[in-house]
Amino acid sequence: MVHARTVIAIVVAASLLGLGSVAAGAAPPKADYVLGPGDSVDIGVFGQPDLSQTVTIKPDGMIALPLVGEVKAAGRTTAQLEQDLVTVYRKYLKAPVVSVKVGQFRTSRIYVLGQVTRPGQYELKPNAGIFELLAAAGGPTPRADLAKAVLIRDKTDTRQLDLLGAIKTSQDPAVALEPDDVLYLPETDARIVVLGQVKNPGAYALLEGQRVTDLIAAAGGVTPQAALSQAFVVRGTQQMPVDLQKVTAGDASADIVLEPRDMMVVPESRARIAVLGAVNKPGPYDFKPDMKIVDAIALAGGQTDKANLTRVQVVRVEGSQAKTINVDFDKVLKAQDPKQNIALQNGDIVYVSPKSGIMNFVGGLVNWVYLLRSAFP
Repeated sequence: MVHARTVIAIVVAASLLGLGSVAAGAAPPKADYVLGPGDSVDIGVFGQPDLSQTVTIKPDGMIALPLVGEVKAAGRTTAQLEQDLVTVYRKYLKAPVVSVKVGQFRTSRIYVLGQVTRPGQYELKPNAGIFELLAAAGGPTPRADLAKAVLIRDKTDTRQLDLLGAIKTSQDPAVALEPDDVLYLPETDARIVVLGQVKNPGAYALLEGQRVTDLIAAAGGVTPQAALSQAFVVRGTQQMPVDLQKVTAGDASADIVLEPRDMMVVPESRARIAVLGAVNKPGPYDFKPDMKIVDAIALAGGQTDKANLTRVQVVRVEGSQAKTINVDFDKVLKAQDPKQNIALQNGDIVYVSPKSGIMNFVGGLVNWVYLLRSAFP
């Protein structure tokens, strides 16, 4: 049920999967690669150019070579075949030196059926993975039930594959594809998928008429890294924004009714603030809604004994302009003026001035605040 473009984007962005391209770009076989019919091998016999040539392994697994005739190559690694050829050539040559390399790897017919964009037959190189096969078929359709994909082998051996879970963990299923395998993606039921920054991503069967709050509750709630205001629901070809901050605040208009095959994505928050100056752990920190100055200074390990708490400044960039907000944090700690504990915004820089050597923030800081923006991804 995951929208095809979204799934392919996840697969590609997760280059952490190390996927190769289809067919020609497939990863070269490992040293223990077993030769088979259709493989082309380069045979080199040192000092014997007439015996060195490129041959293709025949359907019966044999290769035909001058002087020694037919030799079995299928089922052997290149290293094993080298030793075999040394043995047979030793009958005619003194101390023969033979090298065997794969010139061109055989391809395998593999089928992708069901809920994919381009079902049909595909040829992939050895060591191709499930994700490569899925990409070759154009990815899943919005109706594909990725959690219930099936690999069929020899028409009787079937294995269920949780491709949804594989995508979430960014790991290609540990399945070695074989010639004539069939990958089948069934059509989904009426479940709804939630991905991203929720505690239990996955597919959930919700009753008709249930809302975003029901789906988030079924998924165990959002994580601390969730970008609440940037969530969205994919429905067919539409992408609808959902402000989870408003939803959790009880805004009924933001708590939309979900439909079968919807997919909700809760992205990771990239919001940051920086806390600098006379604090124990200066640096950038994750910004959370309703964060105030007291929260920011606490994240930075609190103020040092050299801090001038009466002169805490917040630098805030609005468009192309930067402004400075002066705060008497000492009054906040002494509960003399709670209004001084102002709410922060994404991108704010909190500076706790030292007791000596105070910078002119209205002038100098405005100029170098833009350099600090690199602290915010």
